[in-house]
Amino acid sequence: MSSTDITRPRMKQSRIPRLVHRAAGLCLLTLPVGCGTDGNSNPTPMGGAPGSAAGQPGAAGSGAGAPSSQGGSAGQVTPAGGASASAGAAGAAGGGSATAGAAGQTAGLGGAGGGSSVACAFQCVAQCTEAGGTKKDGTCSGAQICCDGATSTPANPLAHLVPAAKEVGLLLANRFSKQALTFTSMADLPGDGYKVACEWYGALGVAKSTSTQTLLDSLVKKFDPLKANFVTTMLAGQAHVDRYIFGIVPLEIYLQIGDESYLPLGIQVADKQHTTNQVRNAIDDMFMMTILQLEAYRTKKEDKYLKFMAPIMVTYLKAQKDNGLFFHNDSQGPVHWGRGNGWFAAGMAEMLKDLPKTAPEYATIEAGYKKMMAGLLKFQSKNGLWYQVLNLPEDSKNWEESSGSAMFTYAMISGVRRGLLDAATYVPVIDAAWAGLRKKISSNGDVSDICIGTWYKANAQEYMGLTRLTGDGHGQAPILWAT
Repeated sequence: MSSTDITRPRMKQSRIPRLVHRAAGLCLLTLPVGCGTDGNSNPTPMGGAPGSAAGQPGAAGSGAGAPSSQGGSAGQVTPAGGASASAGAAGAAGGGSATAGAAGQTAGLGGAGGGSSVACAFQCVAQCTEAGGTKKDGTCSGAQICCDGATSTPANPLAHLVPAAKEVGLLLANRFSKQALTFTSMADLPGDGYKVACEWYGALGVAKSTSTQTLLDSLVKKFDPLKANFVTTMLAGQAHVDRYIFGIVPLEIYLQIGDESYLPLGIQVADKQHTTNQVRNAIDDMFMMTILQLEAYRTKKEDKYLKFMAPIMVTYLKAQKDNGLFFHNDSQGPVHWGRGNGWFAAGMAEMLKDLPKTAPEYATIEAGYKKMMAGLLKFQSKNGLWYQVLNLPEDSKNWEESSGSAMFTYAMISGVRRGLLDAATYVPVIDAAWAGLRKKISSNGDVSDICIGTWYKANAQEYMGLTRLTGDGHGQAPILWAT
């Protein structure tokens, strides 16, 4: 029986997505995105790699900002949106309601006798949550409610990509929502089942960023046949990053619909990873493990998840080469394989969204991330993409590979949106990469030129000779994260 044959019982919880997320020290209304190694170990199949969608083009904001009314008799009104294409204004293309307001628009907040204008960095909410979780009552001015002392949201330098991001995101997400699963429980999850979790996670991010309730409902219904025995069948199998990453699906569902029955499904899996050694020294691990622990942190807000994962990432960063890239594995796969590096890039981008700057590992991870992003610049092809073997662009057997290219694009989007990367340098790179990726997407949402899942190979020529797939989750997923 396919998941579409199951009738989902009506839930009491609201399906309205949770809206307040921490960003840049202030809590803006954005959404989450955000999967690991791929291939076959000896002999167990190995697998490969959002978090929050604040790093996607078109992920910010859920509404188009309506002009705000005058705040008091002497309050000044600043036109909403303007030419600044703020992150919130980008949400207008995402299908949000006009009454929600737009992050970055300004509103006159002068009281009955005041005459000052205060920039509003928040959408229309009853409360704002500042960094650290402190809630403050908003200050009301017409249709706008802002935190006292809020500052303007910087313009989104990727706002021009929002319409295309929404179009492509919905195309790929709806494609996934309608696909039947090839397994009926975690007991028969295939070795590369991690790619399904990653695609699911990306589709959920699109549902949230576009406020598409029907898509969200279908993605939740798709999971429900797996729900009853999810934990028992998961923990009964091999304790492996490729399996455990599936915990991100119920955790993201919980974050979006607030149904408490989904929370323990992912939390028990994330907690079990703390007591089982799943470190393989494959660079793919840096998304596989990272995203599960971050999603657990995002739901529970318990530091133990960051304190577990951040030191592991710092250890893996010791293998970073002078060119900013990584080998698939230093001893068994000494090759700069594209998607393997993509998993690491996406994992660092996700970690930097949640790891406090005061954490002892933060500076090391940020430095490694920036070094990698800078290193990738010199290897981008004339078509905007990156190669199957990153550092050998001149080899006639090498080819432009979609999944790694999409992961790098996502990681750069995340850095630009959060101010970690210089927009003047990286926006043109993202523009070129996005244009190149769009050429790889068919009218029905199938992505082409995706490397098959693989374990370590001895040399670059073996990686170049791997099969190219179309419509495979390894490539579908990271394009969803980017959108």
